[in-house]
Amino acid sequence: MKSINESRAFIGTFGSPSSRRTVLVEDDGRVCYAYTLDEDGKISSDVWLYNRCKTPAEPEWHERENAPFANPASFSCQSSEFRLPRSVEDISVEWIETGDVEVARICLFNRFFAKLVDGAKPGWSLLAAKDGPLARVLMED
Repeated sequence: MKSINESRAFIGTFGSPSSRRTVLVEDDGRVCYAYTLDEDGKISSDVWLYNRCKTPAEPEWHERENAPFANPASFSCQSSEFRLPRSVEDISVEWIETGDVEVARICLFNRFFAKLVDGAKPGWSLLAAKDGPLARVLMED
């Protein structure tokens, strides 16, 4: 059974200025993901943001019942500078429009941390050590 720290669990939604997209950030007390939802509420992009649980040595994604998956050590950075958010108030989303494409820049503590682009599965995360099925490597601007 997975351990979940319920006191740390939160969900936040961040609408785009055009109202065509919404970013949903979901921290279940074990892992945190962000999703872009289209106007119909369907997921159009996703990205792993961080593990709140102990980072597993081996990938969990071979067992569907482990979803949402923690990113394993070989795919994630173990930065000592990273601080876990305490609530949704520690997260913000900046929207950039380029033509018909809306890019969501997710910030933790006002620092650019992840990027979602419509159709990108997965998106980009600062804690990704290498491209994998949960996140791609994000280069800071």
